[in-house]
Amino acid sequence: MDRYHWTVLPQGMKNSPTICQVYVAEAICPVRLRFPEMYIYHYMDDILLASSTNNQVQEALPVLRSVLQNRGLQIAPEKIQMEAPWKYLGWKILQQTVQPQNVAISTDIKTLNDVQKLLGNINWIRTQCGLDNETLAPLFELLKGNTDLNAPRQWTTAAKDALRTLYVCNQEQQPLAIIGQWEARERDPLILLEWVFLPYQATKTLVTRIELFAALIKRGRERIVEMTGKEPELIILPVVKNYLNWCLQNSLELQMALAGFDGQIDTHHRPHKMFTFYNNVKIENKPLYQRQPVYGYHGKTGKAVITWKEKGQWQHQVERIEGSPQLVELHAITMAFRKWSLTPLNIVSDSQYAVGVVQRIERAQLKHVPKQALFLKFKELLFLIEQRRHPYSVIHVRSHTNLPGFLTEGNARADYLTNMALHTPVPHTLTQAQLSHQFFHQSVKVLAKQFAISVGDAKLIVKHCQQQPSGLSFMTNPRGLFSLQLWQTDVTHILEFGQQKYVHVSIDTYSHVVWATAMTDENSRHVQSHFRAAFAALGIPREIKTDNGSAYVSHTTCRFFHTWGISHKTGIPHSPTGQAIIERTHRTLKTLLQKQKKGEAQESPQNRLGKALYVMNHLSLPFQHEDIPPIVKHYKAMESGLTPISQEKAMVMMKNLNTGCWEGPYQLITWG
Repeated sequence: MDRYHWTVLPQGMKNSPTICQVYVAEAICPVRLRFPEMYIYHYMDDILLASSTNNQVQEALPVLRSVLQNRGLQIAPEKIQMEAPWKYLGWKILQQTVQPQNVAISTDIKTLNDVQKLLGNINWIRTQCGLDNETLAPLFELLKGNTDLNAPRQWTTAAKDALRTLYVCNQEQQPLAIIGQWEARERDPLILLEWVFLPYQATKTLVTRIELFAALIKRGRERIVEMTGKEPELIILPVVKNYLNWCLQNSLELQMALAGFDGQIDTHHRPHKMFTFYNNVKIENKPLYQRQPVYGYHGKTGKAVITWKEKGQWQHQVERIEGSPQLVELHAITMAFRKWSLTPLNIVSDSQYAVGVVQRIERAQLKHVPKQALFLKFKELLFLIEQRRHPYSVIHVRSHTNLPGFLTEGNARADYLTNMALHTPVPHTLTQAQLSHQFFHQSVKVLAKQFAISVGDAKLIVKHCQQQPSGLSFMTNPRGLFSLQLWQTDVTHILEFGQQKYVHVSIDTYSHVVWATAMTDENSRHVQSHFRAAFAALGIPREIKTDNGSAYVSHTTCRFFHTWGISHKTGIPHSPTGQAIIERTHRTLKTLLQKQKKGEAQESPQNRLGKALYVMNHLSLPFQHEDIPPIVKHYKAMESGLTPISQEKAMVMMKNLNTGCWEGPYQLITWG
């Protein structure tokens, strides 16, 4: 054979229906030329012949069969319909009327299969009667649940109401499209062919108006190509021309929906009684001129706050609401819309989520949200915005910034109103201690001393803390006898710090004050950088004890110690016993970082270390016989100029070898 050809339609090809439509149109073209006064409609393999007289149809039918047979096509005799009713493309054509097929609706619903049959029958007529998804939503709900065809189903009140109003025009405004033709010579020039509706379940919670238009355009273009084999000549969008031009430049959804379209796009409907115009609220992405902004703050505290200036004085309104942070954020926005419903409004918020919702919700389609409280808040916000008769603007600003200006000033005041730590102290002392421990996670002794509560109450607070580990004791290892006499230094790895996972830690063995820095490596250069930062904060020690790692025993590190006048010692090779204090400090630091991790996952490693070091140095009491934190003990000894000879005799614990118990504390008689 010189060439190949298909004897049947190619299955799986997207353009297979178009090929069929074009091929049949070419085949019946001679019949249309021979009988120009006849109506000859065809869609795929369905052909309709209509004429004013039956004789002309009888004359044209043999010609049609002969022409198709010459092109390799045949008409099955049993499918030829010569008498009424004629069934064509889901329609039943009678002598005087045209009606959809299968219009009988059975209301006897017992199983899932019955529901599917009911919706299947309704689907035949929905595109002709204008039944949108909002009207059929209660019926779609009956499809949810057990997927077994024999699974029991019962009528709900909402489903019954939906069935009664199937042929009543829906009062809810929902974006839809129509496929039609315009014949100016006819008395009614609009020939409506089909309605086009959106899917019942949207892919996003909030879908903007232009995204809905884009979805309708894609569906309409696909349907027209299926019906006629070619693209539509005209697409009309109910928007102003400037907004359409802006959307064509900035809306990716609209650009994709119109990709490859070479027809005409218009923004003006043809004059017809069917089209109704609505006065839409105009949205502009710029603040209103000389309007005093309203600042909103919301979040984990459960407080929704709005603050504004009135006659030069700051005013505020605070409401508490239970629920997720998203719910609280949206509630603060609705507070502003309710309070200023009759005036133009500027809203400034540090919640990117809430600002994004307000910017997208105008005339958007709202998807059902499983969380009932959040769904109702969406509906309330949508109602408040659609009922407005005055313009509004919503602006997002970053929170907790020190930049000058009235925007950050108002946001800072809203922030202040939600932060409990910035208000007057909580009247109950135990509540103060509990809130402080939730943030800092101090030890029992520190809580008892700081808030003047009993040790028992402090233990109870620590015991009920879900993130509180057991305390550590440092009293069983050798230590210096004064500040800056002996340091222990080592490197620990904290993987969650990423590239800065190498944390260099130093501890003064006398005062137990700690310094740590997060580095990108543990070589000698980073070791020296850590020591320089520690010297600047704590002072220069006389002696530093480390392990025998290459970074500590290298020539460059030895020269560094010699330059600073520091004696360097190493412990027993491959044995951590000589570094017991610093090893325990590693564990304390990691445990504290893990406790404080909640709410600080986005903080930098050095910021997280800073908070942990503050707790270890200022809010801990590592010594049983002393009630001052390490940082106070460290600098108190330095300011007093204490030396091993001039300072008061230290108190030490002694282990009784006969009983095996620790006794004391006793005064140290001599140093050596």
